[in-house]
Amino acid sequence: AHVGPFKGCMISGSDSPVLKSCMPTTSGSLVPSGVFSNDFDKTKDANTVPFSCSNIIHTKISLFNSKHKLLNAPPSTLGDAALALHYANVIILIEKLASSPHLISLDARDDLYNMLPTSVRTSLRVKLKLFAKTLASSVYDAGLTAECSMALVRIFEWLAPLAHNMIRWHSERNFEKQVMVSGTNVLLVQTLYFANQAKTEAAITELLMGLDCISRFGRVLNEKASMESAGSRACEDNIACCV
Repeated sequence: AHVGPFKGCMISGSDSPVLKSCMPTTSGSLVPSGVFSNDFDKTKDANTVPFSCSNIIHTKISLFNSKHKLLNAPPSTLGDAALALHYANVIILIEKLASSPHLISLDARDDLYNMLPTSVRTSLRVKLKLFAKTLASSVYDAGLTAECSMALVRIFEWLAPLAHNMIRWHSERNFEKQVMVSGTNVLLVQTLYFANQAKTEAAITELLMGLDCISRFGRVLNEKASMESAGSRACEDNIACCV
């Protein structure tokens, strides 16, 4: 899938933390030492179990550690910062607002803004100031609105599935909701967990810029339509008075 300027948001390839964590850290057999002992005397008591209690505990600990390593997100990722679930909610909210930009209320804007981290707020303020200066010297441009809409579509194509998978992954691990979740399980690598934090924040900022663009021009179109409607009614009234 085309990822545009945010290529690299997901860590992959030979540097993937998932692939590395799945590789054995030591050479030789993967069977824990002592599980099948050459010194085991088959002539001894037939009821003797070849797996000792200590070996079983060691095997369970090894499996637990392996699973735990899969959840260890590298530094600079959303998983490491414990922000994956929160950012997923932000992205999904932007997606909902973008689907009906002309219906965005002030309360919805405030809710979204309050969810944003300081870094995104700072970046957004700078970009909005530059965007406002550009609009001050121009009139409504249908072409610009179309570009904003297409930019949103391109980013949502690859970012929205990761956000939805993050919500689903979290729900599947919520004991109280497990009975309500159907279908196949979501893999952690299919979520925002291993996404680069800085690049994800940059993508969210671009989404917010696109949302501001289409909602801003949406208001312009609504105002224009209202004025034309009012003018049409006034014209009809004048004609009626002249008859």
